[in-house]
Amino acid sequence: MSGIHARDLSASVLAELIPAQALHEADRLTEAEAGYRKVLGLAPRNFVALHGLGLIALGRGELEEGLQWLRKALAADAQHADAWLNLSRAELMMGRPDAALTAADRARALRPQDAATHMARAAALTHGRTPEETLVVWEQTLQQIPEHAEAWNELGAVQRGLEQYDAALESFRRALQADPAHRLALNNFAQVMQHLHRYEDAALVYERLWQVWPDAPFAAGHMLHCKMMICDWLQFDSLCQRVQAEVDAGRTAASPFGLQGWCTSPATARRAAETFIRSSFPDRASEMPPPVVHARGRDKICIGYVSGEFRHQATSILITELLELHDHSRFEVVAFDNGHDDGSLLRRRIEAAVDALVPIARLEALPAAQAVRERGIDVLVNLNGFFGHMRTDLFSLRPAPVQVNYLGFPGTMGAPFMDYLVADRLVIPESSHAHYSEAIVTLPDCYQPNDRQRSISPDVLTRRDVGLPDTGFVFCCFNNTYKLTPQVFAVWARLLKQVPGSVLWFFGWVPEAALNLAGHCRDHGIESGRIVMAPFWPLERHLARIRLADLFLDTWPYNAHTTGSDALWAGLPVLTCTGDTFPSRVGASLLSAVGLPELITHSLADYEALALRLAREPALLGGLRQRLASNRAKAPLFDTPRLARHIESAYEAMVARARAGQLPAPLRIGASGTVG
Repeated sequence: MSGIHARDLSASVLAELIPAQALHEADRLTEAEAGYRKVLGLAPRNFVALHGLGLIALGRGELEEGLQWLRKALAADAQHADAWLNLSRAELMMGRPDAALTAADRARALRPQDAATHMARAAALTHGRTPEETLVVWEQTLQQIPEHAEAWNELGAVQRGLEQYDAALESFRRALQADPAHRLALNNFAQVMQHLHRYEDAALVYERLWQVWPDAPFAAGHMLHCKMMICDWLQFDSLCQRVQAEVDAGRTAASPFGLQGWCTSPATARRAAETFIRSSFPDRASEMPPPVVHARGRDKICIGYVSGEFRHQATSILITELLELHDHSRFEVVAFDNGHDDGSLLRRRIEAAVDALVPIARLEALPAAQAVRERGIDVLVNLNGFFGHMRTDLFSLRPAPVQVNYLGFPGTMGAPFMDYLVADRLVIPESSHAHYSEAIVTLPDCYQPNDRQRSISPDVLTRRDVGLPDTGFVFCCFNNTYKLTPQVFAVWARLLKQVPGSVLWFFGWVPEAALNLAGHCRDHGIESGRIVMAPFWPLERHLARIRLADLFLDTWPYNAHTTGSDALWAGLPVLTCTGDTFPSRVGASLLSAVGLPELITHSLADYEALALRLAREPALLGGLRQRLASNRAKAPLFDTPRLARHIESAYEAMVARARAGQLPAPLRIGASGTVG
């Protein structure tokens, strides 16, 4: 009984105290509280009853009442380290780190060798400190408790936040040496390895985490995504089915981004997004005053673009010219940069295109939101969604009156604080609007912008220069490896069998993926030499080498996006297959907007048949290639000024509705820029 000897208590007090403690341990808190109060009626300074009432109040979230009970308990008997520890935690929850530190020090004086007292002291010392200061605290704490798993995990988390990834890995490894089943350390260890592209190792750790913690948030989905990154398709179908069932049941099984690689259901994609938002980024709009809708008399509409990829990256490869083409007589354009300056030409162009570039990567959500407010942003555009260096926390504070999901993530964010999603009639047909939480903005052509300044190297390359055979048909796919599925690869393997001398040309930046693809070739009876891996090349030379291929084979259910536009810009026809989700319809949108609708198929059987026909009929493929070359200068896909007018019309319509006090509603932009 917490150090109180039975001989020190009367029989009547014991008769009430023992049952009250048993009820407390059984989590029958209302009855336990009544029992403790009866004890206090007999012995007003009984430590056990006072402490028990404090714990019950804290458990209910009644922090001030809990603190009062704990202080009374310690006034009755100050020799209980657990009570000081509980007081320290409660003071910290109340935002009083100095008081929490005092209580932690009292606990440590009573139990100097107890790791819990050192942990409580560290928690108080790190409250409200900078990451650098927090790092020092945990390093000092570990000198006192060098084998403590939780302390190593905390240190690793700080190192990860400071982008000290190798150090973080070592800290998480030390945590797992101390406690091999430490859930958070396993999760953190896997996430850092995933970030460092060590996908095979990450998948193994996620699998271990799933065994230790079957309900670990998003672990199953992360494991599946890592396996897809390395083309490890062992138990692929059963894993997809299991994760989808978990998502459809409303559990936190998969993050929305990783799910896109294999999900064929827009309803499942929406449920995954909504579950992710509820668990990770709840609406925080109440923490700030409501956003101001600026008056109609204001000279310009202020557009804010938020991205972690304002550098040489796929999103910026697409959007840079759109930023340059905004009409600055009608719009002020601000870039909120959550990434870094990579010194690239794209970065310099982006800086020159916008009226201001505001760094927010080192800002917490609230200061970042205040930076948006200070700029008077009317429309805040999320160029990440659930991809890359995202700032969903910023959008959850509702810093702007209109908030838009565009380009970076092909799907709904399922967030109450996102108003619009920019799409087109092919990626989101009207019949599918119910699967998206945002109001859909339907552009008349392809939703995807393109940069006409993407230069193609004038170098004259031969097949031998890029590792291809001198003769034979070249199928290619430069999509990321997580978009490859065993179902589509089986189609490709059959094509290789039916087209003698043909090869399949991949973008091979993940070594484990190349090894696994070679194994899949053997499984299908294909010589591994018929898979050719393309290393990373600078964009100009990559666009030049694309021309050496004969046909780009799109993936399904996650189509090519930037890679598809790259191929078409370089003059390479793309064959796609559509599905029901946004990412499975992007290929159709690109091909329709470039004037090649014949290359859109609606089943894998038709996709395979058309690929085979194109490989066997060079005149047919040559005609398509000639038409693509002719359309390149005039097709809507590469008419960026046209897209800029349409996007600006959409922004004006969004702001007009906000100024009129109207809720977001679907907007259809006509070819002339009219809004329907």
